[in-house]
Amino acid sequence: MELLKLENVQICEGASDWREAIRTAVLPLEKNGYVEPRYKEEIIGNVEKLGPYIVVADHVALPHARPEQGALKTQIGVTLFREEIPFENGESSAQLFVTLAASDSSSHLEALMSISELLGEEETVAKILASPDVETLYRYFE
Repeated sequence: MELLKLENVQICEGASDWREAIRTAVLPLEKNGYVEPRYKEEIIGNVEKLGPYIVVADHVALPHARPEQGALKTQIGVTLFREEIPFENGESSAQLFVTLAASDSSSHLEALMSISELLGEEETVAKILASPDVETLYRYFE
């Protein structure tokens, strides 16, 4: 997948709450110039307004915001938390945060289809969640 660089993949122990998890997940994209600093707060604001719509499967969240909310270049970041991160409704939680920055409404669609296929199988998700290191995690999305 061309939209993912190794520098945007990370493994973290946990986060104090889902807001911190989103800030952590967006950090590599911000640090590497793919999103503006406000992007993470825009995502958080969207989740506060709309609920945890970013939780797209068991253990999987897809944090994203609209291009005009601070996306500079199209890129994906992958953050694996060793601990499950609950959302406020108590019904949703995630451990794998696949953060999407899209500079327009179409350049990321092929990547989204690939991610959907990859994360559509419980067995594959279980292997991803057990990734021992960043390189292994990255290889699942390559």
